[in-house]
Amino acid sequence: MTRASGSLTEVATRWSRDPNLRADALFATLVGVVAIAEALTPDEQTGAAGADTFAYITLGVAAASLLLRRHLPLTVFAIVTTVLGVFYLRDGGEFLSLLGLSAFYAVAAHSDQRRRAWIALLLGGTILFAIACFTLLDTPDGYNVDSAGSMLAFLIGTTAIGLFVRNRQRIFADSEQRAATAEADRLASAERARADERSRIAREMHDVVAHGMSVISVQAAAAQEIVHTDPDKAAEVLGRIENVGRQSLNEMRRMLGVLRSTPDDGAPSLEPQPSLGDVNAAVTRSTEAGVQTDLVVTGTVRELPPGIELTGFRIVQESLTNVLKHAGPSASAVVTIAYGDDDVVISVVDDGQGAVSSLSKTGGGNGVIGMRERVEIYGGDISVGPVRGGGFSVRVVLPASDIERGLTLSSAAGSPADPEG
Repeated sequence: MTRASGSLTEVATRWSRDPNLRADALFATLVGVVAIAEALTPDEQTGAAGADTFAYITLGVAAASLLLRRHLPLTVFAIVTTVLGVFYLRDGGEFLSLLGLSAFYAVAAHSDQRRRAWIALLLGGTILFAIACFTLLDTPDGYNVDSAGSMLAFLIGTTAIGLFVRNRQRIFADSEQRAATAEADRLASAERARADERSRIAREMHDVVAHGMSVISVQAAAAQEIVHTDPDKAAEVLGRIENVGRQSLNEMRRMLGVLRSTPDDGAPSLEPQPSLGDVNAAVTRSTEAGVQTDLVVTGTVRELPPGIELTGFRIVQESLTNVLKHAGPSASAVVTIAYGDDDVVISVVDDGQGAVSSLSKTGGGNGVIGMRERVEIYGGDISVGPVRGGGFSVRVVLPASDIERGLTLSSAAGSPADPEG
């Protein structure tokens, strides 16, 4: 009893939330009006009398059941076929085609229990047709073959239309589901790529900080040795320590902003990360790999904080990798590094005709995600997109004015064992 009431409650909830409720109510009302109007008039050909009160009530119940034709099609089918069978047996003079065909269509189009649906359609159709053969189709003028053929054709045609609509809806539903799944997978993949890239950036920044700490340690030891013999030189070394310490703190703050729960599994490296000074080697490797690549440097070349240097190098590295993968054969690229007073502008432009341009339109690709993550850490700007006439462009602006403050890291970034720089 509890299960039955629970099922009815579920069906009632689904029915009340059905967006097609108003349309179904209007349809059921229309079918009921047509059925009762057809039953009102006596059939002069067969001599059948018009419907009585019982017939009107049962026809009204059958028409009202069509409200649930989407959610309980088999139940609606049972009610309608039973009412029609009784109507035929009581010498009703009409087939009430609209009422009967609506029930057949509902089962074919909306029933999820396909085996039961086929059994119901075959059994219900056979019984109705058999009853009609002994009542409506058996006229005083003989057996009405034309009406029998029409009845079978309508039953089969309506069932076929219902199956067609059902299959079409299923195809649409499957397509929407696949599209939703693909979109969810794409978003999940992008999120994983973003998380992985942030973790990798944090590890690289960790190495930058670790290198800075090693420089501070060595320079502090050197300053301690010469503090009494050469105070001026010791003060210079302490200034370098202050500069490296400030930059390391800045990198530490940024690292904490992007660090995720995944720790660095490996031991921290004391080797400095790549910098803009290593771009020339990356350009050479790109040329050797088959993409003619040129490097153009403008402005006053100077060393920037390790994090900015590393970000700039990774931007160029990732961009050249994309050119090699997507730009197509015979492509060439130009890497430009422009040092300004307050920023450094890095651009990589190729003239390829490959798939990278289509990738850029959606901003997709894990490489692009990684570049955006790196640039956002330092509050820079990045623009990625195709070039008119063919090719692809990556342009990044990284701030540098708030980082130097009149100090230089050239000595500290050199041989840490030599306090002279």
